[in-house]
Amino acid sequence: MKVALNGTQYEHTGDGTLVSLLREIEADQAQVAVMINDEVVRASQFAATKLHDGDSLEVLTLMSGG
Repeated sequence: MKVALNGTQYEHTGDGTLVSLLREIEADQAQVAVMINDEVVRASQFAATKLHDGDSLEVLTLMSGG
């Protein structure tokens, strides 16, 4: 499935769920914020969220520091 991930075309080879995409890109689910097609996805909904061909995703990694 082809999606736009942070503005770049990406071929997702997982099962089509947001969780599998996050695993595929080695993102820590506890440390990311996700938008799909300009809609915020709550972390509690990651497992239930299905992706579709052509979706646009923004995955932001939360970091602390100074």
